[in-house]
Amino acid sequence: MSLQGIYMCDFAGKMFSDSAKSAHGNMKRILYMFVVTALAAMLPVSCSVIGSNDVIYDIAPIVPMIYLSDEDGNNLLDPDNVTSGFDVTLITAEFEGKTYSVVESGEHAEVQPETRAYFPIFSGLRLCTDSYGKWLLSFGELDGQEDMDNEDLVISWGDGTSSTITIFNRFRWKANGAPSITRRFYVDGKRQDSDIATFRFVK
Repeated sequence: MSLQGIYMCDFAGKMFSDSAKSAHGNMKRILYMFVVTALAAMLPVSCSVIGSNDVIYDIAPIVPMIYLSDEDGNNLLDPDNVTSGFDVTLITAEFEGKTYSVVESGEHAEVQPETRAYFPIFSGLRLCTDSYGKWLLSFGELDGQEDMDNEDLVISWGDGTSSTITIFNRFRWKANGAPSITRRFYVDGKRQDSDIATFRFVK
């Protein structure tokens, strides 16, 4: 082989080697860009899961709403119902070792929070009206995030009789940041079908 042929072969070999190195470098850059892109694509998903804890949940307080009527359906809690002979002012409520007398507020009883990040306001035993103007007793507000293991709310009617409302409340935060609430009510030991704190008594 001539020197020219040897030179041409050596030049071709060098070109092939340089091309191979260039291709190898390009592959490394492509692989690097792929990894970076994949990681970037994962970030919004991770942030959205972690960021779910920033959601503000309104946890409704527990406010037992207590209606009382006679066998004819007359509202015994109505201050204008003087013919019944029932004295509303003698009613008391006992809860967690404390006794509360009736306070007439004349305001509507609220069962839903009105603002975000709601904090319950305890007002004891109130004589008030619902949205339909019917008189009732409300007790609370009790913190809906507080665990209650069958706490008794004893209503003494002022005539020697009483009724017991038992409250079970279990509150937890789920892994995704959402609240989990288990709530049950009992009246004189009998479990109620609904977890809504509305109770109707007849005397």
